[in-house]
Amino acid sequence: MSLPPPLGSLEMTVEAGDGLILKGSLTYPDLTDGGGYPLAVLAHQYPATADSYAPLVEDLVELGVSVLAFDQRGHGASTATPKGALVIDTPIGFGPEAFGAAFVSSIGKVGFNRIDDDVLRVASWGAAQNNIDTSALMLVGSSVGGTAVTLAAPRVPGLKALLTFGPAGELVWGEDGRLQGRRAMERIAAHTLHTSSEGDAFAGAANARAWSEGLAHARAHVIPGAGHAMAIYYEVRSEVLAFVRRALGR
Repeated sequence: MSLPPPLGSLEMTVEAGDGLILKGSLTYPDLTDGGGYPLAVLAHQYPATADSYAPLVEDLVELGVSVLAFDQRGHGASTATPKGALVIDTPIGFGPEAFGAAFVSSIGKVGFNRIDDDVLRVASWGAAQNNIDTSALMLVGSSVGGTAVTLAAPRVPGLKALLTFGPAGELVWGEDGRLQGRRAMERIAAHTLHTSSEGDAFAGAANARAWSEGLAHARAHVIPGAGHAMAIYYEVRSEVLAFVRRALGR
């Protein structure tokens, strides 16, 4: 008897709390056994798109994990609002000053402090789809997306794993953003891995350590160098995939 055909990918459309339309794509593993798959929800870094996760998506699907990667508000396809298009400011220039100025101006313009709520809405949509094991959910975030998934984590029932790459931008949520992240970590029991380079210019290493220290369910994996967010993926890949296998039983 031949194997059943694989499940097709699904295009996601979700309305955020302020009316902005979030767009993404749900990808299932190729092999279909009739059961439910774990679901990983991916929140990317500024100023990228969901496509920045391409190597991770391929690795997760290979492990038998379904993946929902979405364009964050103001990025990629997630720019439509009731009042027209809303697009992030992007750097004009090639240095850290231009990058920082564009990020800061985008915070209020696009509403970055809503990203954790966006993650919750996207994860809820994903969990409602066919062939998803809602007891095996994983949140993944890079840079400001890493802080967002950390803050969203306590509100996701069935959360089994939390993974970040260079979690940053915590000041988007106020001067106590790092403390908010720590408190969120203390409220969950999900297996957690926060990764960063030691020289991350956006405090990724400091956040990874602050959100892991003294917590039995969490660990910081900090590597040499200065790469930020998904720029370190190939250097931490083996550690990340081993973590996913342990956390989700793959």
